[in-house]
Amino acid sequence: MTLDGLVVPVPTLFSDDGSLDLGRNAKFARGLADAKVDHVFVLGSLGEFPSVTDEERERLIDVVVGSVVGSTDVWVGCGAPSTHQAVAYAESAEGAGAAAVVAVPPFYLHPALPSVERYYHALHGSVEIPLLAYNIPSLVGYALPSAFVHALARDHILAGLKDTSGSLASVESFLTGAPGGFPVFPGDDAFASDAIARGAAGAVMGIANIVPRLCIELVAAARAGDRPRAAECQAIVNALVEVGRAAPFPSNMKFLAAELRGAEVGYRAPYDPLTPGEAAGVRERLSRIRERLAPFLVR
Repeated sequence: MTLDGLVVPVPTLFSDDGSLDLGRNAKFARGLADAKVDHVFVLGSLGEFPSVTDEERERLIDVVVGSVVGSTDVWVGCGAPSTHQAVAYAESAEGAGAAAVVAVPPFYLHPALPSVERYYHALHGSVEIPLLAYNIPSLVGYALPSAFVHALARDHILAGLKDTSGSLASVESFLTGAPGGFPVFPGDDAFASDAIARGAAGAVMGIANIVPRLCIELVAAARAGDRPRAAECQAIVNALVEVGRAAPFPSNMKFLAAELRGAEVGYRAPYDPLTPGEAAGVRERLSRIRERLAPFLVR
């Protein structure tokens, strides 16, 4: 297992009554594996991890791990407000067959940085699989300093980092001065190719849930140094990102996956289905780029 390439942060899919739908999640994960994405990332932000119960987490991870095929593997989000809870999540994910765990730092209450360091040490000590940190200050409430991440990488506590800060400069700060071979992944679709050109090991792309072939080609072109092709793909990705802005996250991503891939999706309150007005707005924007998307939508 390598920590590089395309990582797809998958949504968690529910039944019409809001219960966890294992069949829908299994089918969705299998479709991405069939498309040959490198990694499926379960229970990240797009996966609505705070909305999923502990019992549901175990069943969801089991079914996704059992559904992927070929070289695709499964990463699992295990961050939590408490170290005890995060460790339990990491151990459970490893036991279910996860290839790596990804952890936001403790959120809601903001611990001191030394406590965050002990949190990552405890997570690392609890599992044998790689541990990646997840920097997403807009939702956690504070950012992980690059020097802090680099120190944990040099001590072999962290095996990599996902940075969803909304800033290419932030990704560059984690790349600059990192130990050799330490993989950094941008979590913002809009600058995936630029981040890879600057040394990122790959990209975490939510848009890959909608058009996996497009994102696979973008990451491959960027990693191969084919800047013109990467730029072409990135322009289409950015246009699709703008389509999604017509509706709230994460429901917008589920709606687009249903619209363009025919995926069976479901929602859990408060992240409800799009209103008729929101759906119309998304479809209107989508109509402008359907021709550009067509080559990537063959099922």
